[in-house]
Amino acid sequence: MMIKQYSSINDVKRVKIFKALSEIKRIEMIRYLYHHRDNNTCGTIGESMGMDKSNVSYHLKILYEADLVSVTRMGQNKCSSLREDTFTEFLPGFLDSL
Repeated sequence: MMIKQYSSINDVKRVKIFKALSEIKRIEMIRYLYHHRDNNTCGTIGESMGMDKSNVSYHLKILYEADLVSVTRMGQNKCSSLREDTFTEFLPGFLDSL
């Protein structure tokens, strides 16, 4: 019997994802991004969640490094959105549970 070898690259990515999701504020941010898909700047996210911009920026950076969010520049602002492809591949059904 042959044991299928899995890529250690995927394991590293899984560790980053689970570390990013180990903080309640980041799960709340993902929930917010899932339900509010338009123009999510640090300011709008922070305003709705009662957090300051620097704190939101810190948490978004961790989510970005885990490939859970993408960031696009719109003028002076950076807008964040979920990387639903990452959730589908590594955490199927997770977003629907929010």
